[in-house]
Amino acid sequence: MLISKIAKSALALAVLAMSFTACKDDDDNVDPDGGNGGGTEKEFIPSKDKSYHYKITDSDGSDGTMTTKIVSTKDSAGLAVHTIHNLVRENEEEMTLISKAYAKGGTTTNELPYPTALKALVNEINDIAYIADFKVTGFPQYQLLENNGKINSALTFKGDPIKILMKLEIPVGDEGSVDAAVETKLTYKNGKATGEETITTTAGEFKCTKWEYSYEVYVKFETDATPPEITTELVNVTLWTAPGVGVVKSIEKTEEDSSTTELRKID
Repeated sequence: MLISKIAKSALALAVLAMSFTACKDDDDNVDPDGGNGGGTEKEFIPSKDKSYHYKITDSDGSDGTMTTKIVSTKDSAGLAVHTIHNLVRENEEEMTLISKAYAKGGTTTNELPYPTALKALVNEINDIAYIADFKVTGFPQYQLLENNGKINSALTFKGDPIKILMKLEIPVGDEGSVDAAVETKLTYKNGKATGEETITTTAGEFKCTKWEYSYEVYVKFETDATPPEITTELVNVTLWTAPGVGVVKSIEKTEEDSSTTELRKID
């Protein structure tokens, strides 16, 4: 169904971006209040001059890969802002998310990218329907992790829920098209560190902080010929991070599906 494809596309792009240090490609766009936590400065950010290779495995049997690397670091008002490239390959498609991350005041801050993720979403929807109108609110969206990484350390989000409103014209063969509207809302819920664990992968052994949080995806789909179809899905996320590496492993689960991303190689 169209609603399933649109929801899955928006969900996958947004979550992927938030899970792996991402932000707008704009050196001056740094949240001045981004670091308000406390603790030892052990940043959950990849080390320079290294490439991090991940395997993505979904419960439906599909898989993919991602390579993460810091490509530059610039000073922004005394703050080291790292630009990161995340090259994702999945389902015979390839996409690069341009990212940034920085640490300040005992907190590592990541930002959800708007331009690259939504461009990919629009391209995918254009294969299904004509987009007559497209509106987005809720950016920038920040994820903040307290660097001390102890049990009960905070994982918080800043920003209003992300909303995507679309008006579509869906082709129906020789009969013309059907007007439709889609409303998607992505709401992140604050979490915390729930443990300190050693994670062993083919990339090595890592002393990690285990974080847990969730997000809710609301989708409303209607046409001029059918009543509204509404779905609400809660996704629970478990995230393991290590200083100087960033994400080592993540698991996202719904009632029906799951997706695991794991670091496999560093070079």
